[in-house]
Amino acid sequence: MNKNNSAVKDQEGKPDEEMPELSEKDFAGAKSNRFARRMFSLDEDVSAYFKTSEAVNEALRLVIRLTQTVSHQ
Repeated sequence: MNKNNSAVKDQEGKPDEEMPELSEKDFAGAKSNRFARRMFSLDEDVSAYFKTSEAVNEALRLVIRLTQTVSHQ
């Protein structure tokens, strides 16, 4: 961000409650980040068991292996 931007100067030091709300038109020209990875959110009951993305991935790989084993019999 350019520090000389007047919109940025007007908002510096303001608490979040006093910041203006953003609308869809504020993001009309935005592009997706081609470097971002896919993000998923977990429901609270699931996240209570899986604290890291590695734990979730390990569990899902197990489900995939089990599905492949069961479908071949």
